[in-house]
Amino acid sequence: MSRHAIDPRIAAAVCGAVLAAGLGGLLGGLPATPADGGPGPGRSAAAGSPARTSVAASVAAAVPARAASVRVAYPAGRGGGVRQQILRMVNAERARHGCRALRASARLNRLAQDYSGEMAAGGFFGHTDPAGRGPWDRARALGVRNLGGENIAMGQPTPQAVMAAWMGSPGHRANILDCRYRSLGVGVSYAASGGPWWTQDFGF
Repeated sequence: MSRHAIDPRIAAAVCGAVLAAGLGGLLGGLPATPADGGPGPGRSAAAGSPARTSVAASVAAAVPARAASVRVAYPAGRGGGVRQQILRMVNAERARHGCRALRASARLNRLAQDYSGEMAAGGFFGHTDPAGRGPWDRARALGVRNLGGENIAMGQPTPQAVMAAWMGSPGHRANILDCRYRSLGVGVSYAASGGPWWTQDFGF
C-alpha cells in the first residue's frame, strides 16, 4: 500500500512530530522548531528532503483509528462557521496559557482548506501529499511566507472533538499554544465516503 493511502492502523512518517492517537480519529502535526528560529522546514522528511528543524528524526507510529470508519456527510457551506468555532476554542486555550489571540487569516484559511479538500479528494492522510509536497511547498505556491506549523486530523466529527484530540496530543498542543504565532487558517472537508479531514495552519 502506498505510504499516502489511508490505513486504519498505520500513520505515515512525519518530521518533528509523532502521529498520535486522536479522540476518535487520526492526528498529525508539524511544529515550527527550526534550529535557526526561522519559519520552519522547506519540506517534511517524509518527502525525502533534508529537514531544517531541531527535531531531525522522522517517526512512524501505528495508531488506532476508532472513528476512522465514521461516515458523516455535512451540508455544504458550513466551513466558515466551523472555522470561527475552532478559532474561538484555540484563542480560549491560548488565553489560559498567557498567549495573545490569533487572528483569522484569509490566506492561511485558503491554504488549510485547499489541503483538507486535497486529502479528501485523494483519499490520503499526511503532511506530505502524493506529489511529495509538504506544507511549506504548498504555502510557497500560494504566496504564503509566514507559515509556522500545521496540525491535521481525520475522523473527528465535530470542531469540539478535533480540538479535544489536538489538545490531548503534546505536539499538536504545542502548536496551538505557541505564543510566537499570530494568525490561523482552518480547513475542513466533509465527504460521505470518509473524514472529515481537518487542517490548521499557523502563521508568524
